[in-house]
Amino acid sequence: MSDNFSDDNIINDNVSRTWIKIEFSLFLIGQIVSIPCYIFVLYHFLAHKITRRALHNHVIIILLIYNFIDLTVDLSLTMTYSLFDIVSPFSPIVCLLWQFIDYGIWYGTISLMFWASIERHILVFHSNIIRTKQRRIILHYIPLLFFSLYTPILYFYLIFLYPCDHVFLSTHVRCGSLCYFYSAPVWFIYYDTLAHYTIPILLITLFSSILILRFIKQKSRLKQAIKWRQCRKMIIQLSLVSISYLVFDLPYIIIIIVQSSGYPNFGSEIITPYISHLVYVPPIVVPYATLLSLPRLKYKLRSLLIWKRNRRIIAPITVVQ
Repeated sequence: MSDNFSDDNIINDNVSRTWIKIEFSLFLIGQIVSIPCYIFVLYHFLAHKITRRALHNHVIIILLIYNFIDLTVDLSLTMTYSLFDIVSPFSPIVCLLWQFIDYGIWYGTISLMFWASIERHILVFHSNIIRTKQRRIILHYIPLLFFSLYTPILYFYLIFLYPCDHVFLSTHVRCGSLCYFYSAPVWFIYYDTLAHYTIPILLITLFSSILILRFIKQKSRLKQAIKWRQCRKMIIQLSLVSISYLVFDLPYIIIIIVQSSGYPNFGSEIITPYISHLVYVPPIVVPYATLLSLPRLKYKLRSLLIWKRNRRIIAPITVVQ
């Protein structure tokens, strides 16, 4: 995440340890219940050829993988630090890995959501322009690769290869600020915050809202022109996943925008202890938002439960005569 979150380094004295323990417990419960959901949803996408090859599922699959990394590594290290005020385990490798995931992978999820909110317009309303293999490469696979790898590659360079002296502090979240911050030009710091986080979140809100409005307005035409169920599924899938980001990221962005507009103290008492940690909620919610959009969900869950129940059946006893 942007170093706007570096205020986490100083715990507000007004925040009680009780709240920190409650927050830790809630995130821990969220992790425990989300991991099985990730496994189930990813298995559904990857194990079935038709589902795996569907264009609208590609961005969701990568998004799930990135969010799973955030959930298991970034959130674990962040909440452990919040509870104990120390990075544990502490080592240069852990610090570099945490910084890379917290910036490169986390920003990658935002970039993927931004691309998904644009691509859905193409898949739903202009699907004819990607019918050929060449057009799919240009309009689907190349943008998907770009938005998937842009921030991971950028921050891999900035964190692991950029020529600067690393100073790791066990008493600071993410082991302190990234070393390139001390020598990077000011314009890049602004670009980092605006291009990788603030503007994409606002555009996701805009494009997702327009998509829903277009869908409602052209519903009758879509029923005649394309497969209605597939179209509706794509809209529901994007809407549920987008909402999980917008609900928990917009409060932070609104406070930052107001502060940057000449009100530096706006929300300062709540942003560090409460609002800034809301951005860790989407990795917990995203698999369930995706799960709700799966076709024939009840059938799949019923099959899974029946399979587990059948495994517990004890073999009949053979009576020896």
